[in-house]
Amino acid sequence: MNSKNLHKTTLSIASAALIIALAGCTSTGPAQYQPLALNAQEQDAVADKPAYLQPLYRKLFEEGKRNEVLNRMEIGTAAFYRGDIDLARENFDAALETIETVYADNEAATQARSMWHEEGRKDFKGEPYERAMAYYYRGVIYLIDGEYDNARASFVSGLMQDAFAEEEQNRSDFAVMMLLAGWSAQKMGSPVLAEEAYDELRALRPDFPIPAAEDNVLILAETGFSPRKLADGMGHYELVFRPGKNFTEKHVMLNTGADQFELAPVESVYWQATSRGGRPVDAIIEGKAAFANTTADLGRDLAQLGVTARVFSPALGGSSGQVGNTLALIGVASMALSANVKPRADTRYWSRLPDTVHTSTMRANVADVSQWQASYTDIDGNPVNLKSGVFRHYQDPQGNHVIWHSSRAR
Repeated sequence: MNSKNLHKTTLSIASAALIIALAGCTSTGPAQYQPLALNAQEQDAVADKPAYLQPLYRKLFEEGKRNEVLNRMEIGTAAFYRGDIDLARENFDAALETIETVYADNEAATQARSMWHEEGRKDFKGEPYERAMAYYYRGVIYLIDGEYDNARASFVSGLMQDAFAEEEQNRSDFAVMMLLAGWSAQKMGSPVLAEEAYDELRALRPDFPIPAAEDNVLILAETGFSPRKLADGMGHYELVFRPGKNFTEKHVMLNTGADQFELAPVESVYWQATSRGGRPVDAIIEGKAAFANTTADLGRDLAQLGVTARVFSPALGGSSGQVGNTLALIGVASMALSANVKPRADTRYWSRLPDTVHTSTMRANVADVSQWQASYTDIDGNPVNLKSGVFRHYQDPQGNHVIWHSSRAR
C-alpha cells in the first residue's frame, strides 16, 4: 500500500471512530416508559381482585413485561401478608417461571444468558438476593400446602440463586434456605438429606439451634423493611445497597400466653443484598458500565500507542507519523465513547421484603394464635415502641404447623 492509500485508509478509520464517539455523546440517559392502557379484559381482572391488591394489579398491566417479575413479587408478598395464599402462590409461580428461563442451572438457561443482550436487561429479573427470596416465599407456601419435597426443591433453588451472580459461581451463605431445606427434608422423612442441610447450616452458624426430629411447629418472623437500591458513582452507573429506613426493631420476643422466648435471627436480607457468597461488595457494575470500563482501557492503550508511533516516526518513515496520529485519534474517540456510555444503574427493587428473618421450632399443639403477642428490641437490646404485628397460622394435612409473623405491614 502506497502512502496516499494509507493516508486515505487511516483517515477513514479516524472518521469512523469519531462518528462512534459522537454517537456516544448523543446518549440521553435511560429510556422513559409510558404506562400501557388496560384493555377490557385487564380492567375486569383488576376489578375482580381484592381492593388492597387492585392498585398493584393495575400497575402490573400498565408496566407490562418489563416490570412483570417485580410486580408479581410485590403482589405475592402483599397477598402473603394478608393470608391470601392462592393469590400469593399464583404470582410467585409466574415470577419464578420467568426467572428460571434465565437463571436456572442448566444448559438452556446458560444459552439464554449468553444471548441476553442489553434489550433483555430492560426486563427486571432481580438481584440474586431477590430471586432467592422469591424461592423462599414459594417454599414456605409449599410447606403450608404440605408439599415437603417441592418445598425442599424451592429452598435448594434459592441457595443456587444466592450462589449465582451473573456468570460466576460462588458459595452460598443463605442460612434461612439451609434451615428450611433441612426442615422440609425432615418432614419428608429423609433424615440423611435433612442432616446434609443442617451440616451446611452448622458450618455457617455453629451456634444456631437445629430443629429436633420431633418438632412439628415452624415459626418464621420478619422484621424491618427491604434493603434499598441506589445509583452511585460518576454518571450514577454503580448500583449500591443501603438498609431499609424508618425501623429500629432487630430482635423479636414472642409471648404465646403459655411461654415467652426470643426468636433466633437466622437471616439478614440486607447482608444478602450486599454480599456474594459471604464476600462483601461495594457496588454492582454490569451491563453498559462494564462495557464502558473496557472501552476506556482500550482507548488509553491506543492513545499511548499513537504517541509512541509519532516519537519514532522519523526512523520509521514519513507514513508512520500519520499512522500514529490516526491511532491517537482513535484512542481519544474511544475514550470519549466510554465517557458518554454510562447508563444509570437499575434501581428497581422489591420493596416489600423484610430486613431480617427470625425463627424457632418446637413440639406443640397449636390451636389458635390470635392471643400471641410479639415485642421488639433494637440492635442494642432497648425496647422498641411498636405494636405487635400480624400472625398467620397454617396447619398442613400431616398435622405440621407454619406460623408466620411480620412486624410491619407489607
